[in-house]
Amino acid sequence: IKEEKAPEIYTDRSSGGYDFFPNCTKNAFETAASTLDERISSHGPSDPNVVNWVKAQDDVFANCVSGRQAPEDPPAGAPTWLQKDRAYQKAAAEFYSMNYDAARQHFAEIGLDTESPWQETANYMVIRTLIRQASLTKDHAKSDGIYDDAERRLQSFVSGTGKFSSSAERLTGLIAYRRHPKERVSELAKKIAFFSGNENFRQDVIDYCWLLDKFEANILTEEEQKKAAEEAKKNPANANGGAEYAERLANSNASTSAANTAANTESQYKYITGKKKSDEDLEINLYIDNSGSYTAYVAPEATDAEAIAEVEKLVGRPLTEEQKNQVKSTRRSAYAACFSTNSGSSYEGGYYGQEKLRPALLAGFLRQDDITDWLFAYQMAPTPEAYLYALNKYKAAPSELWLMTALSKADQTSTYLPRLFEAADHVSHDSPAWPTIAYHTSRLLIDQGKMDDARRIVDGMLEMGERIPISTRNTFLQLKVKFTQTLEEFLTYSLRRPYAFDFGGEVGRIDDMIAEQKKQYDPEYNKDGREAYEKEIEENYKVEKLWQDRAMFDTDTIEVFNQHFPIPQLIEVERSPALPDYLRERFAMAIWMRSFLLDDLANLLKITPEVIKYHPDFADDLQPLLSAKTLSSQDHAILFFVLKHPILTPYIEDGMGRTSDEQDPMASDNWWCAPYDQEYDEATGAERPKAPPHRPAFLTAVQSRQAQTDRKRLKEIGDSPKYLAEKVMDWAKRFPTDRRVPEALYVVISANGWTKYGCGNNEDITTEYSTYLRKHYPDSEWVRKLDEDQKEK
Repeated sequence: IKEEKAPEIYTDRSSGGYDFFPNCTKNAFETAASTLDERISSHGPSDPNVVNWVKAQDDVFANCVSGRQAPEDPPAGAPTWLQKDRAYQKAAAEFYSMNYDAARQHFAEIGLDTESPWQETANYMVIRTLIRQASLTKDHAKSDGIYDDAERRLQSFVSGTGKFSSSAERLTGLIAYRRHPKERVSELAKKIAFFSGNENFRQDVIDYCWLLDKFEANILTEEEQKKAAEEAKKNPANANGGAEYAERLANSNASTSAANTAANTESQYKYITGKKKSDEDLEINLYIDNSGSYTAYVAPEATDAEAIAEVEKLVGRPLTEEQKNQVKSTRRSAYAACFSTNSGSSYEGGYYGQEKLRPALLAGFLRQDDITDWLFAYQMAPTPEAYLYALNKYKAAPSELWLMTALSKADQTSTYLPRLFEAADHVSHDSPAWPTIAYHTSRLLIDQGKMDDARRIVDGMLEMGERIPISTRNTFLQLKVKFTQTLEEFLTYSLRRPYAFDFGGEVGRIDDMIAEQKKQYDPEYNKDGREAYEKEIEENYKVEKLWQDRAMFDTDTIEVFNQHFPIPQLIEVERSPALPDYLRERFAMAIWMRSFLLDDLANLLKITPEVIKYHPDFADDLQPLLSAKTLSSQDHAILFFVLKHPILTPYIEDGMGRTSDEQDPMASDNWWCAPYDQEYDEATGAERPKAPPHRPAFLTAVQSRQAQTDRKRLKEIGDSPKYLAEKVMDWAKRFPTDRRVPEALYVVISANGWTKYGCGNNEDITTEYSTYLRKHYPDSEWVRKLDEDQKEK
């Protein structure tokens, strides 16, 4: 069976919430299919009236993606059922073509027809039409009036069959969300807190969260504006300076625009824009190479042919087939955008300023429902004010939620902690709140130096094994590490199983990622068939799948290794029985590379057999090092080996680590980049040195200082592309006849070239070294390869 890509109108384009309307929903197609089944069952598939019905329904759905196409009137003498169906089909076509006034009128007429099987549906569709129209109306005053009309109709709407009861409830919630947000958030708080889930529960939770985000954004924005106004009163010169800057910027933009206009006039490149007849018109853009840019406007109901004709008027000649296809694609995209961008996003949260929520800013209506009050309080930063607020809430009405919140805001000096610890002891370990209460109680006890009490709680949580989520177990392992006294204990409790993996923003298990990738199969592009496509996906994720259930070190632990462990202690880690075999490779290679950069030849040679053990493919490349008779030959063998293997780095890597040993301009880990030991200070708005991680108890201060000294030297060495280039140039000048030099020069030229995420992009080095390579080794194959690379660019 040949697989075909589904038509565009069947593609799910919903994004959740209310800010995006798929023009034709899944339910519309299901209703049409169900109706067709009934008509075929009653009259047969070849009945002319059934065939006529199908043709009319195709016309209805043609409006999903474009234009304004109305079904024809039923033929003379058509049966009553077809006449009633056709009246509804015409109203539906008007709805999908955005002719809402006509659609509402005709749905209302059907709603008065007691003999129509569509009477109840039509009465419901009158309300839906009003809401759709309001959602796409830019004038807020006008849209509010339409919403109010829909709300009045909903109050009197009764679904006699019960078919639309749940849908009507959703529409009521939508209107309340937009017209009565304060009342709606309280209503939703009660529903979510006290009622079990129903088919509207997901949307209720979305609405509730969006409203909370909106109110928080409003509160913080108002506070920021208030402070800005107060600052402007104190320093009026700054406020005027802002106005002057805006004026200078406007003048600068005007000058730039004038310059661009002059340049465009000189180049004869045309910018031609048609006349916009209405704010609702679709914008159609066509770009013709070396000729011009054309912008036409057509009504939302315009067909592809009408859009092409309008653009051809601007261009002054018939369009090519390719240009016609571009116009069609642009018109359809603009039409689809009517159901997203024109409506304006309903999500009004997202504050990105510097203000932080605190109890004093919380409005009264957000305190009246305990769940809302608690959610805001729990998300506040752990300040003394937030602690006292949560503590007073707990004292007024003791509950596990407010106990958990008070503990989460406390520090080791907070008042009333003994009473909170006592209450925590009485919380059932089966309570959903217990893991969080246990964590913060343990955290505070550790900070107070009560290690035995903290250890008892932490060990109890870890003994629960699979009964707690992976993320919870990892959190308590993080606390467990604070009690470790030996390297083996540190390694054992620092290993964590990931609860999810992040692939370019997509988060989930690796099997989930593979399944999601397989869904992207498209027979139009994947010509070898589904089986071959899925096999390729499995192959692409072969290495990643190995890590799905493996334990690994988190970023914080990796920083401890990189900042507190000198080379001898890293060798102990690599040889420890507590370290899983699949992690030994990265330690061995980091030790080898770090030894090279720190001129520690003894440890480099000591760890080389381990590197070969985990990378047998390195054996031939390392043989010149093992057989070298002089220090210079050793140095050159080491350097050449490093150049051929960009997988090498002096730093222990987190996550899965790098698996590819190919230089990649899109990668951020070709060899290494100098560590960035700065962090953003929110209090000052400036960068500050990042404090090193806590030193494990089993490491001595001397060992830690040695590691810090080594790290300082590595930072002074800097980024690998520039460092390796300097080493290679020194080699080339001192040993110009070494046959490996041309290749070495080529490698560092590539390493210092363009990179998207790495630390190359050293144009001066690539220019100098390219010139040197061509001048001193003109007949080398690496010159030819360099020329080929430049042609490809």
